[in-house]
Amino acid sequence: MKKVELVSIGRIIRSEGKDGTLKIRLYPTSLREPFFKTIYIESEGELRGYEVEDFKIARNSPFLRLKGINSQKEAEALRGRELLARPEDFPALEKGLYYDFQLLGCLVETVDGRELGQVVELITPGETSLLVVEAGGKKIEIPLVEAICRQIDPAGRKIIIDPPEGLLELNEV
Repeated sequence: MKKVELVSIGRIIRSEGKDGTLKIRLYPTSLREPFFKTIYIESEGELRGYEVEDFKIARNSPFLRLKGINSQKEAEALRGRELLARPEDFPALEKGLYYDFQLLGCLVETVDGRELGQVVELITPGETSLLVVEAGGKKIEIPLVEAICRQIDPAGRKIIIDPPEGLLELNEV
């Protein structure tokens, strides 16, 4: 397994207690259900998988116990490390909903076949997310709404948009 094949799901904040429990921060913050059975942590250039023994929310904070991490010293050695999971371990979403990592890197083109560029970032300033597309050295923000994003094919790595007149020039960053 290579790090580029994994998705960041959070970060280890610190150890909690003497039994190896880890206090963690999950991304996105609304993710509260422990869907992962194995998580991966990179340490000293090596990627290692850990079986999840326990996951709980206490005092509005997520806590994680990993098989093989049994002491405060072992847990502290992982402080600040990124938590990674396999994309195929994520639960399926309702039709029309996507994880950010599924859209990043997708090629964006217009309904008339003009290639704009790739999605390099997603911004969620309110209820509607914006795709940030790098196009010819510029960045364009495109609202991620059905009226504009006509086809989203994460498996095919492509998003087809039908932008209203002036949108692409208006939303250049």
